[in-house]
Amino acid sequence: MKPNPLRPVPPSPADIPTTPWRYLWQVARAQTSRVLLGFLALSVSGTAWILLPWVISKVIDEVIIARSTATLLPWSLALVATAIASSWIFVAGYRFLFMAESHSRVGTVEALTDHLNTAGTGVRGSVSPGEMVNLSTEDTHKTGSFIFQLGFGWMGLVMLAVGTVILWNTDTRLGAVAAGGVFAIGFLVGPLLGRLQHHQIAYRASVATLTGQAADVVGGLRVLRGVGGEAQFSQRYRAASAELREAGYGVATADSWVQGLRASLPLALIAVVTWVGARLALDEAITIGELSAAFGMTALLAQHAGALIGMAQAVIAAQVSSRRLTAFFKTGPDIADGGTRREASGILRDRESGLAVEPGKLTVVVSAEGKPAALALERLARYRDSQAEWGGVPLAELELDAVREGVLLLREDYLFAQSLGETLRVEPEAAMRAIRVACAEDVHSSLGSTLDGEVTNGGRNLSGGQRQRLRLARALAADAETLLAVEPTSAVDAHTESLIAERVAAARRGRTTAVVTASPLWLARADVVAWMWDGKVRATGTHAELSLDGEYRSLTSRQESR
Repeated sequence: MKPNPLRPVPPSPADIPTTPWRYLWQVARAQTSRVLLGFLALSVSGTAWILLPWVISKVIDEVIIARSTATLLPWSLALVATAIASSWIFVAGYRFLFMAESHSRVGTVEALTDHLNTAGTGVRGSVSPGEMVNLSTEDTHKTGSFIFQLGFGWMGLVMLAVGTVILWNTDTRLGAVAAGGVFAIGFLVGPLLGRLQHHQIAYRASVATLTGQAADVVGGLRVLRGVGGEAQFSQRYRAASAELREAGYGVATADSWVQGLRASLPLALIAVVTWVGARLALDEAITIGELSAAFGMTALLAQHAGALIGMAQAVIAAQVSSRRLTAFFKTGPDIADGGTRREASGILRDRESGLAVEPGKLTVVVSAEGKPAALALERLARYRDSQAEWGGVPLAELELDAVREGVLLLREDYLFAQSLGETLRVEPEAAMRAIRVACAEDVHSSLGSTLDGEVTNGGRNLSGGQRQRLRLARALAADAETLLAVEPTSAVDAHTESLIAERVAAARRGRTTAVVTASPLWLARADVVAWMWDGKVRATGTHAELSLDGEYRSLTSRQESR
């Protein structure tokens, strides 16, 4: 079977965890080298930061108070070294973690895209368009940024450990107060973080609902105005916005307490340690330099206690987002892919309707109702599980990719934002040939008479007829072994439709083609006509043969008189 250029290469099965915490672990593990380098650099930088007040205390005690210059040079060099290490190495650690965050976000978007390509229509009903927007933006950002925040949380822990040891060696009371104060901050803020997580889950669900409504209206606003539904949508959107506002208030309330305590509790800790240190200095238990070091270290520890709280917030937000991501990754395709055979040829037969598409012929399917005929073609292309066969081989026994490579179904397929050449995905000569067969020369000229002309998202810079002909050109350019098309010329005038039918019949002579339409312009060029009634094939033959039946003649003549 000839590979179909419209069918992307399927991704290899990804081992994506199905629980939020395991997914976050996988995100971090994928950036192991950058994360380790970032943690190492921030560990060195944090140690240098916490040693800086201690070095300054030595300068105060051994140089300024002692009025001696004997140790001035070594302590000056130590002061310069710690200052450089605390800043320059910090920049390196920041860079490593930022790169890890950026790559993890890209990796999540790629995983989302791969899974969407694999699951296909199985996502429908499980994930709304608005939810997909949030998954690829907000949730991707939060699951990536938690790595960044973890690094600074780790830096805070290193500073806490080093600072506590130094203060403990200075005076056990100072070390106990500093360490106890930091842990007390975490104890007070912890319950609020639980409430924040609860509110964030509710807020995240409301955002997904509202974004979904916004995405739906962008595509259907013109229709809403046409049927007078704009006011009703506006009312529903206002109600959903009010619910989102209330959920936002819940998040803001919990978050404001967290942020308030994050700012105030460290200041209280600094005040307590300063008071204890001052009492110890008055009792001559510690020196003036050690009091200065205690104040500086506590200020740094208090500052990074806020970073620990920020890390906890980021982890909670990432856990909420990863729960949504893993729920999406649990969705699967709605078509079973248990087939093992790859090769098939012969007649495509839909047992449910009795439709048979003969190889090498142009088959036109006529039906008073278009949906049953379209469903029959979907079964033949295996977009629905059925008892359809290809050359006597059940489609269910064929690998799904083999069916996709051999059978191309053309419907109202989406046009993505890309150049005309990228849309057609073939060499320029073949692209221009497909454009001519589909009578889409005006599409080419309207885009600057170049294949580099840009087609906007959804083809919104093209008319309805131009979009339909561009879809047909894209399908023809794929040159699939079997082409099944549902009303491919319903949006064009009779003259253009006649040219398209003539050119398609000539271009695909000897190839298998089936078209659902009741247009006499197609029927006149059909090798075989299948007349469907109530979803079943009532008769087959040429257009001239079937026209002897009054009901068939009435159906096609109504189409002709339009």
